[in-house]
Amino acid sequence: MGFTLKITGSGCFGVPDAIVDEYLRFAGGDQLKVLLAVLRYPESGVTDISQLTKLNESDVADCLKFWELTGVISQGGPSAQIPAAGKEEPVRFIPGQQQTKEEKKALPPADAFTDYTRPSAAEIATRMDESAEIRELFRELQSKLGKTIGYDGQCTFLRLYDNYGLPADVIYMLVDYCVSTGKTGYSYIEKAGRSWAEQEIDTIDKACDKISKLNSVNSFWNRFAIEQGLKNSKPTASQAKYIETWLGEYKMDFDMICLAYEKMVERTGKLSFAYMETMLASWHNSGYKRVSDIERAEKARKEAAAKPSDSSASYNLDKFKENGIKKTPKYERSEKK
Repeated sequence: MGFTLKITGSGCFGVPDAIVDEYLRFAGGDQLKVLLAVLRYPESGVTDISQLTKLNESDVADCLKFWELTGVISQGGPSAQIPAAGKEEPVRFIPGQQQTKEEKKALPPADAFTDYTRPSAAEIATRMDESAEIRELFRELQSKLGKTIGYDGQCTFLRLYDNYGLPADVIYMLVDYCVSTGKTGYSYIEKAGRSWAEQEIDTIDKACDKISKLNSVNSFWNRFAIEQGLKNSKPTASQAKYIETWLGEYKMDFDMICLAYEKMVERTGKLSFAYMETMLASWHNSGYKRVSDIERAEKARKEAAAKPSDSSASYNLDKFKENGIKKTPKYERSEKK
């Protein structure tokens, strides 16, 4: 079956064969739109292409960077050299295989994923050719994020998969959670993925448990921040870790945590989750789970403090006086020898 082009117009522009033969299989829709705009109007800038394609300028810049890294276009002029098929640089990207637990413990430094250490577009294409799982993951993530995954996104998700050792289904659950919280920046997703890898969240069950805890923290914070007049829309990473401990490990109810907050403010006059942790850990070790437990314990301490001390070892002054009156001392003269 063939096709016939039915559009008639005043002119045409060329699209090199290599675009279809070598890059179509891994380029996204937005990337192809931007490339067509460049081929049609090679003197255009980012703003012009943004207006033509109806993409925001940051997405246009990301797509242009993708085509630059493939060697399809270059800045500074309309002349674009398309690499001949089969003549790419030798692939240096390490084949993606799930790391052992020992390898996972030595994750790359958090700031090591720079432009100089990222795989090239050709290397990304090789990984997609090698792994149907990666191709399917990219397709699903594009649907979940509602946009084409550009070069930055492809690098981020390959790092989670190849370097951090997260399975594809766990990466999808991670992105799904990030979408639900409105945080879909690649740097945020990469940072969260690194945290999951460090915690060895590498199965669906572990991911479900982690997401359940995160949702509990967010639900708690929404109520807690309103009642205590806190302006932060979300807890900080360290605050979230404390809350997760209080809710998950200590099983503290909402009122207990609020009581710890009130005592913290009363005693220190400032916000300190570390101070609250000291109180709540002490209450947890004492078996207190509710405010009523604290109230009973404080009442018992007050009653113990008000109880008279044991008087058995003290002197009875009245008895001493009585004995002194009844038994008058008698002086006896001693005889000289």
